[in-house]
Amino acid sequence: MRQWVIGSTLILGLLGCASQAIEEMNSGLGLAMGQHISSLENALGKPAEVAREGNQTRYRWFKESHIEPCNVEVWADDKGIVRKTSWSGYRGACEPFAEGLTRFYPLK
Repeated sequence: MRQWVIGSTLILGLLGCASQAIEEMNSGLGLAMGQHISSLENALGKPAEVAREGNQTRYRWFKESHIEPCNVEVWADDKGIVRKTSWSGYRGACEPFAEGLTRFYPLK
């Protein structure tokens, strides 16, 4: 019984950390919508990839991880205004991006 309680406590603690990073990613990228891409570049650093796709530009940030890499993609219109965002990846790999987003787009 004691092992079950300790194990449950550990899992809940880890889930709390994971959900904080997820909330920071979701909140920061949500607040970036409608803003100029330069704000995201300040928050996340230089994108690993920039590609023109139709009438928009796709910016991609990438962080390697042994479990699952973190991948952030943002599409901006021809004026540099963020129109779409997405991200995927392991919490540990995404933490640096989440921290950067929190600095520029604090959680509300």
